Amino acid sequence: MASLGEVLGSLSARLLPPEVEFGLPTGRPPTPRESIAKARDEWLAAKNYFEIVSDPDLVDHAIYLLEAAERKYMYLLKRAKTLGPDNPSF
Repeated sequence: MASLGEVLGSLSARLLPPEVEFGLPTGRPPTPRESIAKARDEWLAAKNYFEIVSDPDLVDHAIYLLEAAERKYMYLLKRAKTLGPDNPSF
């Protein structure tokens, strides 16, 4: 009998392209500039979601997403300002 890890590995190998592992790209890590741009896109998407959501149950979810995305973006900007966006230890 196969273990759960083996079954999930086999299933993900069939369903996901080879450059993706558990939903994450397996290539090089993103550059600091790419991370900041992605965080900004996530923040703008969260703002848009917050502005269009109307269900009271989803408003709390939208607020949570917006605050988390904003904090991530602000953290990365602050870190880039402190260390420099091209610093290898970023």
